[in-house]
Amino acid sequence: MRKASVEWGALHRRCAVGVVAGVAVLGVAAGPVVWAGSQDLPGDRRWWLVVCGVALVAAVGASLPLLRRVAAVEYVAAVVALVLLLVLALGTVFAAAQAAYGVRTRLHEPPGVTATVTGCRTTGRELDDQNVGRDIYGCTYHWSADGREFSEERPTGKLYPDGHETRVWLAGGRMITGRPSLLGIPLWIALALAGLVGTVRFSAALAWKAREVGLRR
Repeated sequence: MRKASVEWGALHRRCAVGVVAGVAVLGVAAGPVVWAGSQDLPGDRRWWLVVCGVALVAAVGASLPLLRRVAAVEYVAAVVALVLLLVLALGTVFAAAQAAYGVRTRLHEPPGVTATVTGCRTTGRELDDQNVGRDIYGCTYHWSADGREFSEERPTGKLYPDGHETRVWLAGGRMITGRPSLLGIPLWIALALAGLVGTVRFSAALAWKAREVGLRR
């Protein structure tokens, strides 16, 4: 290992450990929020967000003594690397949640109900592969379950007249207008596995870099 360009003291190494711990706690606390949010699961996630905020503040605070020993460019590069690591890890959680949802929905047929749609409108516009513009539509779905009335706005393929009836499925706390594609399940699984491998390898690369510069023995 080549000699480190900066001599680090015990305080700086403890600060580096604090940064790693803060980022790790932030990732662990944000994981359930990403999972539940991607599945539209009900529940109060404020405490998870509070933990995320505290971990972020702790990580930033622990990094300040390191900033005084390195150039601003190196500090920013390290921050960007940690942000990318978090994005990769949380992307893995998102892909795993989608894969789990697809498998669960395919294995267990969710209950279906009849819903009526109202208020269909154009919600946006997008380009297809040939750069041809097409409108994006959305309608408000109304349905009842267990004696309770529900409504939710979802995208649709076209503008339906008010009162149009269609079938929707209820999976947990979610309403879905169609079952997940069989092709989508292996895709999400592959993305989750790739994200997991990428997260582990990226973490190892950052650990090696920390050792190379002398922050980790």
